[in-house]
Amino acid sequence: MTENIDPRTDPQFQALMQVINDITQNKVPIYNPWELAARSTLRKIQHEIDDRNVLDDGELIDVLNQTCIEIKYLLSIINDLHERVKERDIEIGIKQLRLNENEAEIQRLENMVHRAN
Repeated sequence: MTENIDPRTDPQFQALMQVINDITQNKVPIYNPWELAARSTLRKIQHEIDDRNVLDDGELIDVLNQTCIEIKYLLSIINDLHERVKERDIEIGIKQLRLNENEAEIQRLENMVHRAN
């Protein structure tokens, strides 16, 4: 079955290659898992709002809209915390490098004192 596919002319193969190129060239945003879940949930809620909004202007629509707002707010908090954790990891890494350098210097000085005695 695959022997009949010509990668130069097959439109599905060409589309797949375009997607792969877009991803590898960073043209497509890469989302964190929690962002994907939140976006999926928000999309489903928005569909419910759109479906029900035509028929009903009641409390359910208000609750669904409020839910969307709260999910977006919580998502922004999670993203902020994720950025802080990344920054903190970088700081810890820098401090660990300094600590390693200091330990190496202490060891060097101890060896010099030991040789001098």
